[in-house]
Amino acid sequence: MRIVLLWLATAALLLAEPNLSGTWKLNHDKSDFGRAPRPGSVVTKIRQQGGELSAHSTANGRVNEYRWTLDGKESVNVISGNEVKAVAAWRGPILQVRSKATVQGSTLAMTDQYSLSADGREMTIYRTINGPQGEIEQRYVYDKDLSDK
Repeated sequence: MRIVLLWLATAALLLAEPNLSGTWKLNHDKSDFGRAPRPGSVVTKIRQQGGELSAHSTANGRVNEYRWTLDGKESVNVISGNEVKAVAAWRGPILQVRSKATVQGSTLAMTDQYSLSADGREMTIYRTINGPQGEIEQRYVYDKDLSDK
């Protein structure tokens, strides 16, 4: 009986929807940018409350802000001057975001999968981009700024 209860408790934790809130700094050494150029400094502040997530990201001095509902309904944002339509929904402990945008006349389809480490100090985004150059796979690893309360 104890084993069953332990297994159920572990399964519940693994299926829980984590809270991605916090200030996150890109860890270049743990990330893999695929064929894309290595970005400079990237800091993203995420606020997740209820069924919404909002983010304020600064990369190389450029600021982007976006909001998603986390219920599988479409959200529309303008990022780097381009309209981006996205659908975000939880798949167990993974936040999956499927988005589409037209950039310089080409359609890009992107799938991001956000996950947190067990201790909540590391966020990993596995990204697949489909566009004119084919498929690109990337991994962005962020460290949580623990001084941010």
